[in-house]
Amino acid sequence: MVSLSFHAEGWMLDEIERRKQLWRDLFAGRPLARVPLDIRVGGTATHTIREQYENRELQLDAALSTVRQSWKLGEKSDWIPAMRPDVGCSCLASAFGAEYHWSDNPQQTPGILRRIVSDVEKEAPRLPTPDPYTDGWLPEGIRRIALFAEAGDGKVPVSLLDAAGGLNVAADLLGVSELLVALYETPDAVHELLRRIQRLFIATIEAGIEAAGGEEFITTTDFPDFWFPEGQKGHVSDDISANIGPDLYARFSAPYHAMVFERFGAGGLHNCGPNPCHEAYIEGDPSPRSLDLSDAYSHDDLPLFQRALAKRGFIYLGFDNRMTPDVEPVGWYREIMERCSPDLIVVPVVHASDVAEGARLFDALRPIAVEYARRVAWGWDR
Repeated sequence: MVSLSFHAEGWMLDEIERRKQLWRDLFAGRPLARVPLDIRVGGTATHTIREQYENRELQLDAALSTVRQSWKLGEKSDWIPAMRPDVGCSCLASAFGAEYHWSDNPQQTPGILRRIVSDVEKEAPRLPTPDPYTDGWLPEGIRRIALFAEAGDGKVPVSLLDAAGGLNVAADLLGVSELLVALYETPDAVHELLRRIQRLFIATIEAGIEAAGGEEFITTTDFPDFWFPEGQKGHVSDDISANIGPDLYARFSAPYHAMVFERFGAGGLHNCGPNPCHEAYIEGDPSPRSLDLSDAYSHDDLPLFQRALAKRGFIYLGFDNRMTPDVEPVGWYREIMERCSPDLIVVPVVHASDVAEGARLFDALRPIAVEYARRVAWGWDR
């Protein structure tokens, strides 16, 4: 097993601060010499996803392995190595009493066995008020945050738990089809359910921050392992927004996201994609400075964001060669730069198979990132 401690050498501490300042500047819209390049190196996977969920130390081993491998890139990345304690994106639903279900594939994360709310009007007001320290998978998640934070020795930040987002949790509890019908037929009852979910989410964030030792030791208030600057740690997820329109988003997502942003800062929002609600993501006040999207599901939406997000924020775009095996990352990013500059900044998030590949990718992507930065119309309008 990998040692449960991480020793940061002196050069690493200097490099961490360089990278943090880079991200502070990007979040502030200050001109950069080049667009950041988020390149990571995967660790050695010796255990399945299910085994890592069922054993916190195996999951920590895998996270530390990725950190150690990524540090071997030296200055050839702008990612601040971080660790992600994870107990599944249905952890909030589990605290309300939903049971996890594992598929036959040990590399898949768990889902929910069955919905537990059949009549949202009658049952939402009667739902218990879960406690993140005692209910469902949340206590295990809090323990993992503390364990990972201790292993990182204050030098390697940790994410908090994957909370999925209010509507996603409601879909776990009600069922997806039933939720979509309820949005129209019983909207007041859905709001009652969402208020309860969001109170639990905020309580879970607070418990996670305490377990990590303070906000300065976390990446965001949600699952991403992107380091967000001080005062902008708030992050929300909304994958179900791929299936609804902007009017429903404005009514049933935005007000609850605002509860997180107002409390922890408006750092970011996740949706894998596609993005029919792209404009609604940023219409609120406060609205997220960054969006983190999957290229496989959001690539075709970049022209929409080029208009909606111009001078308002930027995108982390995850490149997964497993999803698009015929796409080569250097040509992919050059095409994005040509398409999106000067209006939209896209930060590539690329996972390399080993250190040599990661270094080669950095060297090949760097000239594109420099040219991209020269083309960008820097500065935010808000």
